[in-house]
Amino acid sequence: MTGRRDRLPVLVLLVAGLVTGGGQPSQWGLADQAGREARWDPAGQSRQGARWALSPQTRRTGRTGQAAPRTATATATATATATATATDLVTTAVTTTGTGTAAAAAAGTGAAAEPAFADYIAGLKADVARAWPRAGTLFPGADFSTLVLLVSDGKQAAAITAEGVTPTSVAEMERRGVAVPELIAPAEWDGRHAVAINTALGRLRFEPGPDGQRIGPVLTVFDKITHEAFRFYVQGFALGPDMVWPSLRAEGRRATEYPLRAAPRLYRAMIYNELREAYRAPDTRPARLAAAAYWAERWAREFPAERRRIAVVDIDAGTAEYVGKSAVAMAAATPPGGRREQRAFLLNELLKPATGGTDSVDLESYPIGLAAGLVADDLGLDWKAAVVNGPDTPLDLVVRGVTPSARPEPAGLRRTIDEQVAQANTEIAMDLDPAIAAFRDPRTALLLVPPPPEGTQPEPRSLSGEYIVERVPGTVYRRFTQKLRVNSGVLEAKELSVFADQVDGVDYTIIPFDPTGGDSPLSGDRVRFTSTDLTGDLQVRAGPMLAGKKTFVAQ
Repeated sequence: MTGRRDRLPVLVLLVAGLVTGGGQPSQWGLADQAGREARWDPAGQSRQGARWALSPQTRRTGRTGQAAPRTATATATATATATATATDLVTTAVTTTGTGTAAAAAAGTGAAAEPAFADYIAGLKADVARAWPRAGTLFPGADFSTLVLLVSDGKQAAAITAEGVTPTSVAEMERRGVAVPELIAPAEWDGRHAVAINTALGRLRFEPGPDGQRIGPVLTVFDKITHEAFRFYVQGFALGPDMVWPSLRAEGRRATEYPLRAAPRLYRAMIYNELREAYRAPDTRPARLAAAAYWAERWAREFPAERRRIAVVDIDAGTAEYVGKSAVAMAAATPPGGRREQRAFLLNELLKPATGGTDSVDLESYPIGLAAGLVADDLGLDWKAAVVNGPDTPLDLVVRGVTPSARPEPAGLRRTIDEQVAQANTEIAMDLDPAIAAFRDPRTALLLVPPPPEGTQPEPRSLSGEYIVERVPGTVYRRFTQKLRVNSGVLEAKELSVFADQVDGVDYTIIPFDPTGGDSPLSGDRVRFTSTDLTGDLQVRAGPMLAGKKTFVAQ
């Protein structure tokens, strides 16, 4: 039992700010940290890319597992006629003035509405032209000047490069073996690396950002596209296991210990705040770096297991966030290429101070990596080659050799995080505690559901958190929703807390059940589930003992 279902480079990446997510919004005030339930399933392993898991905005009403959905504040708008062809829309996007990043940025200041397809094309065309030809200056190997962006909503399609827009079609994409992805995936187009994105209305949803924030929906999408392009083709996840950075082949996990503790969330918030200030005010940099080193040393000393688990994520998510956000600043700054303007945009729009905590350690990897990378650039450190080989994170490198020195916490920050963690534990307990009790109940057995059969594409999944629990092996997935396909049938989980771990070299989704009756009776070699959160009828066989419990493996 190694818990390797969460071993990197098989990652679940948070993509925040693109959907109306569930859970509580991050208090870090970051432009991309609003949607808490938008997660990406493992990307790059089979060139299928990331699948977007859309988990509804939910608020628990009790232990029954029922959810109260919140109405999305964003509404889809259509600016093109219903009968417009893909060519019409692309031509409009290419020739219309006043669109692109400027229009996208303006869209972020009011009640956010999802752009029409033509708006995506216009905005992304402008952003790609401004930023991708110069992305190689951000990180070695990140020259995206020849990269192709395939944009489709399932009905129309276009190919965007630094040179401009070429209309295409979904049929042409399929003819070339490029499927419209669930959200985003690596691809190949005209012999060039490509990124395919699905902009179907109703799939991407947006909420207004903080007051005064100018980053809008299209620019947010450009950020995520560039973030994933970096993962696919620079970190190497779309190029095969041998091409993945050595630092990202190490073992790591995104899961957070449950019950949550306030201290590590405070320490990581303080690390970020001090790095941000070191970037914002160079004249205070020595003192700010000394404070960041203090909080980093304290976090590593008091929570060494968390530090070991999250190091790979700090490298993966942190460097990709640095590239994605820096490309956004390139695209948005006026004039293009103005370093002073880019710096101002990063500080004013993308690097808000942390005024509270998060409820998941991996959410912190993104902003800490971004801030550490920006400071390392200012210091002239050769940090980019170092993170490729590891094991050092951007944070490790920027505080190396700095003598730690304590600075006071912002007034009320500890109290705010204490309150947030207490509330989060109460809410998480409603989902996790019954599942943990069922796992530990000596009367229950465990259903082990393997990955789908070879050649079968996994179904989209959603979950609202990954947790490590004492005396429970592997990882607990909170509010897990997915159709699990095996040869003998389909098991559908809806907002159910389940477990995940590797057993005898196979990654399993693990579900406790009562084989003697109730909603999951076992009859011969079949088990049938009829509860509101788990349905299906599967053939099973006896499996190995796991944590002292009988198991049945779905066939």
